[in-house]
Amino acid sequence: MYHDQGRIARKLTGFDGGVTIAGGLPVPICTPAHGTAFDVVGKGVAATGSIQNAFDLAVRIGGRGAARG
Repeated sequence: MYHDQGRIARKLTGFDGGVTIAGGLPVPICTPAHGTAFDVVGKGVAATGSIQNAFDLAVRIGGRGAARG
């Protein structure tokens, strides 16, 4: 099974806000659940919800590690 196959249900229920988290690493890796969006490059129509959510989550997770440090 490919990683995207496990994400189908999540993408159907909230494509523009999903975040993928890579666990078990020394730093938080949070990425938008959508793809690269080459079809909307330069058009000014890209939704920013997923990238903002990924950034916010990485900051929250990273802050927890810094507090323990």
